[in-house]
Parts: sequence; C-alpha cells; structure tokens
Amino acid sequence: MKRNKVLHTGLGLLVAATGVFGLAACGNDDGGSQDTGTSDSAAAEVDVKDDLENARKAVADALAEDDSWAQIMLASDVDAPTVKYGLLVVPYSYSDAASRVQGTITITDGKYTIDADSAATGDTWRIDQDGKITEVSE
Repeated sequence: MKRNKVLHTGLGLLVAATGVFGLAACGNDDGGSQDTGTSDSAAAEVDVKDDLENARKAVADALAEDDSWAQIMLASDVDAPTVKYGLLVVPYSYSDAASRVQGTITITDGKYTIDADSAATGDTWRIDQDGKITEVSE
C-alpha cells in the first residue's frame, strides 16, 4: 500500500515537473504584471528566483500528495520520487544562476523555507511555503 502511494506520488510529481520545465523552456519574460509573491521589488530581480520557485513547487507538490512528511530532500540523482533514508526524495536540479539550493527541507506544521545562493553575487535568498522571497541577512 505504501509503495503504491509513493509510486502515485512519484508519477504525479514527474508529470508536474515535466510541465513546469516545459513551460519554463517555452516561456519568455516580457515583463508581465503577474504577482509573484516576492517581498519587494528587489526580490523580483533575484537571479535565483526561478530556482527557488521550482524547489518550492517540488516540495508543495509532494506535500499535496502526502502531508505527513517532516523532511523532503531535493536531489538531482533520482528520476522519480522515492523514499531513501526515511526521507521522501524528489527530483530537482537547479540552474547555473545558483551555486547552491538547500537540499533537505524540514516541514513543521506545514511551514518550511528553502534557501538558495546566487552564483553571481553570493547573496542568499529564501522562499517560504507561500512563495514569499526574501534576502537572508547575515
């Protein structure tokens, strides 16, 4: 039963991830006025914004399938969601814009944050479960 749930979760995440990456590849940034959930105009220009939003979507999709996970790992070495070391591991790769995206996400009462470091500036940015992006200050 648990294996079927993981397989269904995996298939759902794989379909969602394929759609996200397909839309990202086909889309263009023509400066539309869509609200992105960023905290201010500076965050709207964050070079790791797409990486943070894609990571958040991967975690949110996994939790939508099964919200009992206390930790979810983002990893580029899996093709489909799987359980390893007691964690749900979901496929995720970040772009060259990021030098690092947090790999293990801890979920507490449905709340979580994900950090990413800009490869260009070294600045660290954080996204929360609601999509709000803020700069992490030292």
